[in-house]
Formats: sequence, structure tokens, C-alpha cells
Amino acid sequence: MPDPSTLDFVSGVPATRRVKEDPFWSTVVRRHGDVDVVVLPPDAPPAAEVPDDTPTVDPDEAREQQRARLASLWSALGLPDEPAHLDDVWFAGGPEGTLRWQGTATFDDLDPVTGSGVLERVLDLLPEAEGWSVLAPADGIPRVLAGRPGGLGREELQVLLPTSSRVVLRLRSELVVVGPAAADAVLRGGA
Repeated sequence: MPDPSTLDFVSGVPATRRVKEDPFWSTVVRRHGDVDVVVLPPDAPPAAEVPDDTPTVDPDEAREQQRARLASLWSALGLPDEPAHLDDVWFAGGPEGTLRWQGTATFDDLDPVTGSGVLERVLDLLPEAEGWSVLAPADGIPRVLAGRPGGLGREELQVLLPTSSRVVLRLRSELVVVGPAAADAVLRGGA
């Protein structure tokens, strides 16, 4: 919790204006006029630390391993061998010298039975015993959202069924330790 003596409190007209401009808080105030809204600054997220003895990996090898994991996932879900669209990207990790990989595979022109069956099969592939926390929201686009803690951060998976004949898989890795120079080179377009 931040020290109250170091916080910059905004009150009066400027605070009212900020609340009115915020989409969430303006709705709360409009719907619940009898409630006073006090918005506190967010706590800083805990800093992720990489243990000193963590070995670095080659980003190209790590990318190939992540691509293989995504391919084995779509194979296990009974999807075609080749997606209609496949892309992947590295993002900067929080700690220096780390990256996160995200791969997206899109499958078009599927039989609607195949598409809806993917959502059922993904629930079986992500057991709670292996640490997966799975959510299948009942409203909105049919989808399964899942995540599990990894050695460094969280691994996340989204399986979306935007139409009855299209499935989108998106896998995001936990932190991958590649070292500061390699991370800089990848993020500048070197890998």
C-alpha cells in the first residue's frame, strides 16, 4: 500500500471531471448517485524476478518449441494439419532479458460440428490436476480461456469460436529467459 503522505490527491471539480470522463466510474456514479466514489491509485504489481541460476535459451530454439506446442495442441483438438493463418510474435517480458511468445492459429471453413467440438475437447485437454484454471463464459463469443502458473509467470490459452466455421487458438508462453542482448535483438527485429 502506498504511503498516504506521498500520494497526490485530486478532489473537487478536477476529481469530478476525471470520474465523469472514465467509462467505468461514470457509469457507477450515474447508476448509484447515492454512492461517493473514491478512486485510489493502483498498487504497483510485484516485480517479477528471474533467479540468478536460470539458464538462458536461444530465442530461435524457444520459438520453434513454442510453435511445436501450438501445433500439437491443434492436432490434439482434431483441427486440420495446416491453419488458414498462423503468426507468432515475441513481447518484452517484465524482467530484463526475458520475452513472452504468443502464437495465433486460425482455422477457417470448418464443419460447424468440428468447430463446436473443439471447445468441448479443450476442456478435457486442460486438466485442473496440471494446474490449469479454465473458464468457459456462457455469454458472448463461444470461447475457453485458460491459464496456469509456470516457472516464470503464467502460460495462457484462448480458444475462440467467432463463427460456427472458424476457430482461433492463441497461446501465450510464460517468461522465456534469453538474456538482455538477445532480448534486445529480438525486439528490434533481429529474430
